[in-house]
Amino acid sequence: MQIIAHTMEYYGEQISSDLHVSNYSPNDYEEYKRVYEECFFDMRTALGLTPVNCCDNEYELLQKASQIFLLRREGALIGSVAIYENEIDDLIVAKEFQGQGYGRELLLFAVSKMQKDGVKSISLHVADWNQNAVQIYLNNGFVIVKTEIVK
Repeated sequence: MQIIAHTMEYYGEQISSDLHVSNYSPNDYEEYKRVYEECFFDMRTALGLTPVNCCDNEYELLQKASQIFLLRREGALIGSVAIYENEIDDLIVAKEFQGQGYGRELLLFAVSKMQKDGVKSISLHVADWNQNAVQIYLNNGFVIVKTEIVK
C-alpha cells in the first residue's frame, strides 16, 4: 500500500489566538488515547497501517507534555495539538466535536504560539487521504511544498 503524504508550510499572516488550552498531564492519558486512536483509526485502517491503534504510551506522552496542548470545554477533551520545534503534529478533534471549527482553532493557536516563540518556518505533514485536514490547512495559510509516496 502506498501513502501519499504532503509537507506543508505556513505562508499566511501573523496570527493572534486567545484559545485557552492546557498542557497534557498524566491524568489525561486514557481520554487522550481514546480520542487520538479514534481520530486516526479510519485513516490507518484504509491505508493498511498497523497497528491501527498507535498512541504513544503514558511515559512517552509525559516526556512530551510541555509540547502537547489540550482544548477542553466543561471538562470534556475536545481536541489537541502538539508543537515540536517548527512542526505542528497530531492535531486531533474528538469525533463528537468535529465539524464545529475546533480543528481550525487549534491550528491557529499552534501557528500563533509558534510565531510568538519566534519560529520562522512552520510546517506540518498530512496524508492526502485526509482531505478534510488538507483543506483546513490550505484555507488557513498553508501551502503544499512537497508531496511524496511513502510505504
